[in-house]
Amino acid sequence: MIILPNSKWIMENAQAINNCIKRSTKEKVNPSLIFDKYLIWEEYGRNLTLDKKITKKNRVDWDKNYCKQNHFKNICDIKNPLSVDQYEQMKKRKNSLPGTKSFYSHTKTRVVVNHGNESVLENSLALHPYYGFPVVPGSALKGVTRHFCDEFLDIDPKTINKIFGNSSNEGSIIFLDAWPENIINKFFEVDLFTQHYVEFYRKNDLPSDNQPTNPVNFLVVRRGIKFEFSIAPSSKCQKDDVKQLMIITQEHIIEAMRKFGVGAKTDSTYGYFN
Repeated sequence: MIILPNSKWIMENAQAINNCIKRSTKEKVNPSLIFDKYLIWEEYGRNLTLDKKITKKNRVDWDKNYCKQNHFKNICDIKNPLSVDQYEQMKKRKNSLPGTKSFYSHTKTRVVVNHGNESVLENSLALHPYYGFPVVPGSALKGVTRHFCDEFLDIDPKTINKIFGNSSNEGSIIFLDAWPENIINKFFEVDLFTQHYVEFYRKNDLPSDNQPTNPVNFLVVRRGIKFEFSIAPSSKCQKDDVKQLMIITQEHIIEAMRKFGVGAKTDSTYGYFN
């Protein structure tokens, strides 16, 4: 949300929203809603103490990143609206398919899934839409595990197609979203990458070392968060195959999370699990 100087709605509501965010360390607020819908981006130059070294040329980028950094820090301190009992009931409903099997793994590095999704913040993060805790979508787990099996494991293609399916047949295993094992209030951290050669990417100049850098803040799931992964047999799974396919699939998911990672920036060590 950009604060426009002559907007009646902003004048009436922006302060109330901002106060709600500031109180969110004491009151339970949906982090997902605050993350992507209530970014307070102040009017250019307003109420910001700028470093004298900040030039007019890169001041807009500095203002934007300053506001984003504070926004992410606020989200890190927000208390989740769910109680422990409520969260456990939600997990039971998620895992209520017949034959569902769950297993656990910790984030070994920072994790950022759906980093490239459309967002007012330029960089997104996979969160539960109603309660704001981090998730790893089942579609992402299925995709990365299949890719890992195709590229790095010597597995019979018929077995891979039986597990994951293909264009004409549904797979025998359902990949459910991975959720944190417990509901806590410290899932997130603020991370930073620095864009170099800003003027080159804006197509204004050739790349050179004298161009200003552009630090960009983004939100990540921190290290050490224990996630619950769940899989279930689909209606296509033959009874005689269920036990073996479930064991094989679990092993491949764990191996893919350890060696291949999930989400964005895995080449920079993000997205790995123990």
